[in-house]
Amino acid sequence: MEKSPATSSDASQSSNANMWDWRAIILTIALVEISSSRLVITEWVPYLYFTQTISLAGVLLGFALGYSTFSRKAATRIAIGYSLILLPAQLLNAVERTDWVWTDLVTLFNRLFTSLAQFIKGQPVYDQLFFISLVTAGYWIIGISAGYWLTRHRDFLNVILPSCLAMLVVQVFDPTESRRMWALAFYLFAALLLLGRLYFLENQIYWKKTRFLLTAETINNLERGALTVAAVTIFVAWSIPGWIKQIKPAARAWQDFSEPILERLSDAVSALESPYAGRNAGGDFYSGELSLGQQAAVGDTPVFFVTVKESEFVPIRNYWKGRMYDLYINGRWTTLSDASDPFLPDTDELTVEYPENRNEMEFTFTNNATSQSLLYAPAEAVWVSREGTITSTEVSPTLRDVTAWNASPNLPSGGRYTVRTLIADPTQEELRLAGTEYPEWVTERYLQVPENVAPALRILAEEITAQYDNPFDKTQAITAYLRNEIEYTTEITDTPPENRDPVLWVLFDYKKGFCMYYASAETLMLRSIGIPARMAVGFAEGTFNEIEERYIVTFEDAHAWPEVYFPGIGWVEFEPTGNQLPIERAPTRLDINADATPDPVIEGTPAANPLVPPLLEEPPDLSNQSNSGASKAEQMELYRTILFYTLLVLTVGLGFFMTRRYALEERIPVYLASRYTKSGNTPPRWLNRWIRWTTLASIERTFQVINISLYWLGRPQPRHITSQERAQALIERLPSAETQIQTLLQEYQSTIYTPRAGNLTTARKAASLILLKTWQIRVKEALQSLDYRYNQLR
Repeated sequence: MEKSPATSSDASQSSNANMWDWRAIILTIALVEISSSRLVITEWVPYLYFTQTISLAGVLLGFALGYSTFSRKAATRIAIGYSLILLPAQLLNAVERTDWVWTDLVTLFNRLFTSLAQFIKGQPVYDQLFFISLVTAGYWIIGISAGYWLTRHRDFLNVILPSCLAMLVVQVFDPTESRRMWALAFYLFAALLLLGRLYFLENQIYWKKTRFLLTAETINNLERGALTVAAVTIFVAWSIPGWIKQIKPAARAWQDFSEPILERLSDAVSALESPYAGRNAGGDFYSGELSLGQQAAVGDTPVFFVTVKESEFVPIRNYWKGRMYDLYINGRWTTLSDASDPFLPDTDELTVEYPENRNEMEFTFTNNATSQSLLYAPAEAVWVSREGTITSTEVSPTLRDVTAWNASPNLPSGGRYTVRTLIADPTQEELRLAGTEYPEWVTERYLQVPENVAPALRILAEEITAQYDNPFDKTQAITAYLRNEIEYTTEITDTPPENRDPVLWVLFDYKKGFCMYYASAETLMLRSIGIPARMAVGFAEGTFNEIEERYIVTFEDAHAWPEVYFPGIGWVEFEPTGNQLPIERAPTRLDINADATPDPVIEGTPAANPLVPPLLEEPPDLSNQSNSGASKAEQMELYRTILFYTLLVLTVGLGFFMTRRYALEERIPVYLASRYTKSGNTPPRWLNRWIRWTTLASIERTFQVINISLYWLGRPQPRHITSQERAQALIERLPSAETQIQTLLQEYQSTIYTPRAGNLTTARKAASLILLKTWQIRVKEALQSLDYRYNQLR
């Protein structure tokens, strides 16, 4: 339906009058809040709800600025002023507060500039505050923009595009939950309603002028009609079968295009892609819930340092444990039931099971993260020098099953704490003789396996351990199987099929993963055959610095491993991850070497463990799947590939033919401008520029590179400046491109001012080099400016 024509005066009055319509305002608020809520429900990091509150404040400010009589420059200055106040005030809630606001601000900006420097250098950024600040500032701008463009210009596209693009970006990074796609459906529904409302308001003036009878009932009928059309449109769009998903070449083509871009942007969101992203800003890697994730932690930034007090006993392997999990559901670990109790180092000390068979040791940890709540220690810790809380489950009046230790207040950078632990050192013989008389509290909590994965895991585990008759040998067999069959990788580049458990997918299909997947697979496989096990997370041993006599533990040492329960011994660590050396326990007490040193942690696939019980020469064939349909599937895939590329070539060819045959590149902007004029609106500036661009000759378009470069470099020229003067101005600003500028100028002037036609190919090559050098200078100056500001702040 075409908008009714109006006189030029009416159109001018309609376009210039600032609008305040409550229905349109409510719909705009709904659009911005739906977009921010889509980000919040991902639960990537804490404090994502900042985007909801800040976007609401931003859209309200945008309404006020758009409805006011302030000029655009004045409105921009006011918005910047509010930004400088409200954004830091909101972000201060994500940092540990002190009594001095100025100190908190310095801490906030120091963390942000540190993260920014890491991002500029191409390093992963693991401080979640950086991501929180980016999305908070982004939604603040989105809110202001939406409110301003609605009340000042009634511009539908500028109102919805920023929030819609943000929502689509979130969907790209969070595609696994199909139910969350309905947020996009609600967004489009609200957008269609807003479009209908703005269309109605644009025509309302004309209807009144022509004395068109517009009763309240008519308005209600129009609104109900718009509501119905929007609902039916969304329903039909969501009901169309997803056959496009079956065209895998299209998906692969998009992946090849987007992967380099997403890889660069992933540095800014490394804390999200890594499963080690905790719920607290600072140094905490682990929270009450753990997603397996798609990327292992990388980077050599130290997280903490560990000094070991001299002792006659030397553990065969140090694991700096932070937390354990007992409940697994669809790619996520959590803790079923825990209570938090205060711990006072002056009066409290825990007890452990079977203390008589353990060795007491003392470790001192020095925090290197900005702020850290979770305390790391070897198992089993009985005392910590810091006040805090213990998350645990009561086993008996004197015994607690500890999940995690937390400091209160948080441990600052450089803060220290001492841990006293009782470490078990069982032999292979002791583990084989431990038996299966598990306590009730162990079997109730540590044998859970989801029903949708239990059968497949049980069949695999029983086949691997069929020749063994005790939990230790069965655990060793499963450990060896995972080390041999799963290839270690720091990044999962594919996505498991919908409704396919990530552990099963990695174990049976993908055959690659990092520690989260190794440890989860072993824990669940052991549970499926009745052996209690749990998921432990923290850090591997790290690198021992002989000069400083301490362990240096970095981001890349973040680790997960399974712990298995043995009656009379307690929880014992096993190492299925392929990039870690296997744990080699002494066969008997007589074989223990008192002078043994800890095994270092190295990368790469280690040799097989000589202490692992002998397995079959070749792993059993566990696929149990028929290959009869393989050739048919490959044939169908080939047909789809041929069909896709055939349609692609035909589409591109048809588009090229239509463009050349009917001069579409010249007709389209003229047509769009005519539609704007007929509807009583003034064509926007970008459309007028497009029209002027189509009227230029090829050499004139090429010469526009001079003007573009001058604009990017901060020296735009007035219209009366000649081509010679423009070229000279660019040479002064970009002397490294003088040769190319002179070449382009010469070919341009030859074509325009002489009978001889210039060489268009030579001109285009020169223009390309000019653009490249302009970008190099622009990026270099931007980085220098950021570096200068960062150094000034420091």
